[in-house]
Amino acid sequence: MGYTYGVTTAQWLIIVTGWTGSGKSTISDELAEEFGATVASYDWLMSGLRELPEVWDSVGSSVDSRQTVGWSLLSRVAEQQLRRGSSCILDLVACEEPRRRWQDLARRYDADFAVIECVCSDVGIHRSRVDGRARGIPGWYELDWSTVEGGRSLYQPLDEPKLVLDAVNPLADNVAAAKEWLAAIRRS
Repeated sequence: MGYTYGVTTAQWLIIVTGWTGSGKSTISDELAEEFGATVASYDWLMSGLRELPEVWDSVGSSVDSRQTVGWSLLSRVAEQQLRRGSSCILDLVACEEPRRRWQDLARRYDADFAVIECVCSDVGIHRSRVDGRARGIPGWYELDWSTVEGGRSLYQPLDEPKLVLDAVNPLADNVAAAKEWLAAIRRS
């Protein structure tokens, strides 16, 4: 299937990453609607494990071990979609190691690969996006501002090539910029 741009159909694996509360899920959902892609969200997948205490506890209590499990689950969903000839958008806070694996996965299935990184340059706006947010993910939790602020300071931006979207810009502008950038990748 994939996204049709002009007369060319492209199969995509798109990583949407960035700070918590910077609009990753919103951008992912908007692009999925536009491209007919599946969104695989780290938080949604991990919430399924969290509902099974015996499984959640066996994953381990460290952030690293849980990230590894979450990245593995995201990889399986992405590969399943690519095998079907469909596009997939991964919604998570990523780092370089899984990015390289996902880029290799896209190559194996002859899919276009892109990274979109979401930030929020205005701390006040960022905080207002996090305070009182309720995403309604079953079995999951919302982070408070102090946790998000700590994560923001520790976040390691991904290497180029990538598109950086700032949540201070209107959503429609960010979605348009993402679509333009993806179209440019497809043409190259």
